[in-house]
Amino acid sequence: MNGAEGKGLRVTSVERTLIDITVRPVYSGGASEVLNAYRLAKDKVSTRTLIGTLKEMNYVYPYHQAVGFYLERTGVYKKAELQQLRSMPMEHDFYLDYNMSETQFSEVWRIHFPTDL
Repeated sequence: MNGAEGKGLRVTSVERTLIDITVRPVYSGGASEVLNAYRLAKDKVSTRTLIGTLKEMNYVYPYHQAVGFYLERTGVYKKAELQQLRSMPMEHDFYLDYNMSETQFSEVWRIHFPTDL
């Protein structure tokens, strides 16, 4: 991508960016802003590429649960697009972010999320 003065800039894909902000939501304004980013990316993201990139990253923590939660919570992605994430192991409860005061729990994704999300 070219910058303001035509100088080349290295950038990541939309899918990788969504994963990065899922892993560290504080860097993008918190969980509500991450959810909004997923909503806005609907026409720019390939869920197949998103899931493939997530698998490539090979995280120890179950970030696929958070990605699936965000995709579903937007209400704009099809259930079929979520199926591959749902079929991945969900052995542990997980948290969407650090230092959340009041939370709810998604049984489907086994994830704690802010009540106001």
